[in-house]
Amino acid sequence: MTKKQEILVIRIDWWLGRVVAMSGAITEVAKNRPVKVITSRPLVFWWNPYIVSVHWLEDRRLFEDVIKWNDYIEIEPYTKPKFFNDWVNRLEIIKDELWLDKVYEPCLFLAEHEKHSNYLWCQGCNSKKILFQPFWSMWYNNDKSYRSLYVKDAQYIADELIKKWYEIYVVEREDQPRLKWCEAITTTDMRRVVSLADRYPVIWVDSSMHHCAKAFWKQALVIRAWTDVERYGYESHVNMREKEMVAHTPLRLNMNDFNYDISNQYTNQFSKEFLDKVVDIFIQMYNRNERNNK
Repeated sequence: MTKKQEILVIRIDWWLGRVVAMSGAITEVAKNRPVKVITSRPLVFWWNPYIVSVHWLEDRRLFEDVIKWNDYIEIEPYTKPKFFNDWVNRLEIIKDELWLDKVYEPCLFLAEHEKHSNYLWCQGCNSKKILFQPFWSMWYNNDKSYRSLYVKDAQYIADELIKKWYEIYVVEREDQPRLKWCEAITTTDMRRVVSLADRYPVIWVDSSMHHCAKAFWKQALVIRAWTDVERYGYESHVNMREKEMVAHTPLRLNMNDFNYDISNQYTNQFSKEFLDKVVDIFIQMYNRNERNNK
């Protein structure tokens, strides 16, 4: 009679992008022993066939019902000194934390009804749809994140694509700036956004959704204001950055003022030449995607 494997309880919380990025490593562990997950982003593990159960971080009886008598580990790579002191990818850190032999990239699962609704969303419509996330996902207290685009720069990219008959769906929080002539999908409907990332070409900044695109093996164009691909990104994406990063930890720059007059074409975060290059490369990527889907 074989010994029953003990359950491993893994707690991972905070930002959506971080949880998505770690999802592949956690899934790999769950293939070899029973795993329960405690997280602030349970939607990342919905429909995952390898996870025993998923629990909300603020459930009142976590210790009694989930943690007690089981192995327990908290995954928080940003507390590791080497994450800041060395040029180490956060996927390498999670590999070591979970005793894995190699890096595992994001892994998400969709239910059949989600795939079906995803299909119906574009059925009978021939317009060219794009998902666009110009601002960082965690926008609290009007944070001017170094990951976000200037409002004017985001509007300029949208305007240029709209001129070429693209229909743009902006992934945003309710308290973020609104771009003109674009449809909005709020991050409160994140499961729908995650499902759409499986189908539609995307332009992201370094935030949650480029991890989702990677989880579905979809290529994304990622505009990097001050973050580097070696630590935070994926080489399989199209990563674009015009200026060099400032030191190892990017500075928080005062780059987004909600009171800007966005009628101007662009700001000095990026040059007009760079923004035009973003548009041109994305159109090339979009056309390749369309050919591959036929």
